[in-house]
Amino acid sequence: MSEFTIQLPVRWGDMDAFGHVSNAVFLRYLEESRARWMESVPSHWREEDIGPVVANININYRQPLHWPDEVEVSLKPLSPGRSSIKLEHEVRGMPRDGEQQSLFADAICTLVWIDKKTGEAVPLPGYIRELAKS
Repeated sequence: MSEFTIQLPVRWGDMDAFGHVSNAVFLRYLEESRARWMESVPSHWREEDIGPVVANININYRQPLHWPDEVEVSLKPLSPGRSSIKLEHEVRGMPRDGEQQSLFADAICTLVWIDKKTGEAVPLPGYIRELAKS
C-alpha cells in the first residue's frame, strides 16, 4: 500500500472565528485518515494486547481552507523504526472546473506500537512494517 486517500467535506462547524477551518480541525482530518487506513490494514490489530499511539505530529499549514470545500486527505507510510512508523499526510482541495488541486496542509505523524497493559514500546508488527515497503 503506497498511498491511502479519503475524501471529506468541510463542515460549517469546522470554521473558526476568522472564517476558515480551525487548525485543530486539521488534526481531526488526519485522525480520520489514520483510522480509516488502520481499518484497511489486513490484520486483527484491535484484538491484540498491543496497538498504536500517536507520539508526534508536525503540521505545516499552507493556506486557509473554507466551507463548503471538500478535501482529499492522503496518508503514505514511511520509514519504519523498531517500534514506530512515520506517516506522511497531505490535505488537498478537490479540484473544480479545471483548477489544480491546492495543498492546504502537510504533516508527518509518528505512531508508536505499545503494550496496552504496560505502556512500554514494543516491536512494530511485521504487517505494518511491510506496508511501508509496498
